[in-house]
Amino acid sequence: MIDVCICTHNPRRDVLALTISALANQNAEPNVFRVVVVDNASSPALSETILEPLAHRGISTLLIRESKPGLQHARIAATRHSSSDWVLWVDDDNEPSPDFIKNGMDFIKMHPEVGCFGGRLLLPNTAKHKKWFTPFLPFIGIRDPGNELMIEQVDRWTDAEPAGAGAWVHRKVMDEYIRRSEADESFFKLGRTGTNGLASCDDSIMMRGAIRCGMSCAYVPSLELRHHIDFARRSRFSYLIRLMYAYGISHVILESMLNGSQDTPPCYASKKHFLRLLLGVAKEGAQQSLAFGIGLVAYHLGVRSEYLRQGTVKK
Repeated sequence: MIDVCICTHNPRRDVLALTISALANQNAEPNVFRVVVVDNASSPALSETILEPLAHRGISTLLIRESKPGLQHARIAATRHSSSDWVLWVDDDNEPSPDFIKNGMDFIKMHPEVGCFGGRLLLPNTAKHKKWFTPFLPFIGIRDPGNELMIEQVDRWTDAEPAGAGAWVHRKVMDEYIRRSEADESFFKLGRTGTNGLASCDDSIMMRGAIRCGMSCAYVPSLELRHHIDFARRSRFSYLIRLMYAYGISHVILESMLNGSQDTPPCYASKKHFLRLLLGVAKEGAQQSLAFGIGLVAYHLGVRSEYLRQGTVKK
């Protein structure tokens, strides 16, 4: 038995219905998983009727309310209402393939050393984008590392570390996630709140718990889901620049949480070195697209702004 948890705030109802339908049509037996939906301060609130396709299949369901806005709060609520050894996190715009749950459970049986894992996050076939946008895809939850299984136990980001969408996470790792939420006030600075905040790295603070528990992260290519992102909004250049800036801030917060206060790297501490860094990343990113070069500049501006906020860099 596993708990499939969906956290949602003011979802696109038609897309959420697609997610629910995809779970109802899994080829896994209906008695091996339960679906927990967390309504995170949606207005209007979600109704139990969204779960009807699951109930018709004989799949156990639970709809809970979390009034504190923010993905981190919603995930904590979901975790505290789950009871299985594994939690499968599914976003409210995900369409997992019909064999997603079965393939994941087969992997669990074969790899007890793994504490979290995920698979390919693909755009729907109808989504089209221009070439300049391609380098931004990993930053909006689209990734396909290839056909090779990866299992790694390193305390840094790699392709083996899953994104939150479609991630399977062991109970020990979720317990570590809860513990950290209670011990570090910076925890709630990571992750989205509503539709305006663009803070990130909430996935990493969860998945790095596997390393703290002596377990590994894995990329499993047999797991596929379609990520029906709000493409019209998230492909805008202005949105992407704000997103990259927020990533820079979030990465500094993440590293401080994981490794404690660190000395500011010289390339951010010195204005002269920082300008040289910006020129370098802009040139490097522009080789993929001019927009991405500007995006990388925004990312590093975000990094330095967080060091400034922490008081480790002189203005």
